[in-house]
Amino acid sequence: MNNGSFILPCVHVVDPRSPHHAQQVDIHVVDGQVRSVGESGTLTNAPAIEWARGHFISPGWVDSRARCGAPGHEERETFESLALAAQRGGFTHVALMPSTYPPRDNRPSIEAIPEHDGLTWIPVGALTQGLHGEKLAELADMREAGALAFSDDKHSIDRPHTLQLALEYAQGLDARVWSFPLERNLCPTGVAHEGASALRSGLAPIPRLAETMRVQRDLALAEYAGGGLHLCGISCAESVALIRDAKGRGVDVTADVAVANLIGTDTDIERYDTAYKLMPPLRSLEDQKALWEGLRDGSIDVVVSDHDPMDHELKMCEWGSASFGAATIEHAFAWYCNASNARELDVWVNAVAHRPRMLFGLGHVSVNVGSPADFTLFTLDESPTGGASLGINVPSWSVRGRAVGTILHSAVTEAPTI
Repeated sequence: MNNGSFILPCVHVVDPRSPHHAQQVDIHVVDGQVRSVGESGTLTNAPAIEWARGHFISPGWVDSRARCGAPGHEERETFESLALAAQRGGFTHVALMPSTYPPRDNRPSIEAIPEHDGLTWIPVGALTQGLHGEKLAELADMREAGALAFSDDKHSIDRPHTLQLALEYAQGLDARVWSFPLERNLCPTGVAHEGASALRSGLAPIPRLAETMRVQRDLALAEYAGGGLHLCGISCAESVALIRDAKGRGVDVTADVAVANLIGTDTDIERYDTAYKLMPPLRSLEDQKALWEGLRDGSIDVVVSDHDPMDHELKMCEWGSASFGAATIEHAFAWYCNASNARELDVWVNAVAHRPRMLFGLGHVSVNVGSPADFTLFTLDESPTGGASLGINVPSWSVRGRAVGTILHSAVTEAPTI
């Protein structure tokens, strides 16, 4: 639905950066911009979007790490199915990781990403050619084509010199270099967190050290070379402490955590459900508590869905043979809301709305006069149903709350139910 002028009636504002935070208001949108904000029930000079009435509103949510199967693996996810799943999850922007087939490591692959009404794709270009971790990809060309960051996704950069060069080169492109910190040579057969659950289940371990030694290395390189470093998929208490300390020293580093690592722990793997086989792995309760604290104090900047849909062939098999990853984009908020008992909505909005916009240079959005109309509407009283993603690998954690729709400029989209 597209309207040039409309009112969002009686909405409850959740936006720590808005003067209307924690108030119930009417919002008048004209030509994709907030024209006025008034007391609830006072604005009547345009048609009202009735499905928005009485719900919560925040700046539009940004998923900073998600994957589409296209090109190459459309059986896992298409652009159309991912867009529908993202809108059901409440996201107005979705960052597409470059680990497709072939990888998005050149200008044409960035330019080939299709547009979608009511949703903005954020292209992330490959950091190295073919995601091989050796020669840098054509970063400048991809940046000109619209890539807003560079990452080899979960292919770790083994060569320190490659990461150093990337950090130095990207400084002139106004884009951050992303690194997934994992020393796979330390755990070449690892499939689960090194702990009692893996031991009881007979699963090869992935120790915390495999992450923390790479976090230490990457932070040292960022401090030496300069540039903006983004660490993906932080899962360990020690990693949080290392990032907190580096930020205190002035290192230009940001970090994200996958929603799964905030919700689950390694005890989940004991059911042998491969939907819980993730990378990074679900770790201990102690690690989980440290991740929440890092999120609250800003050591961790962003919460991501880390959406990684898989088909039956890749997940309906024994644990050791199954692929890593979960389809999460539709349920991320509901899992978070349930785990926090709906008490930390401000933290959620900062981590999926404000900080991701800073990460990608998307500009400021707030529930206030003059802001672009880029909003997510949500409720705490219902839960997501059905599924739009083609991925069958959805963990069954408890849910509470759901997105009910999005506003992106003049595109008004009620979250589809299935």
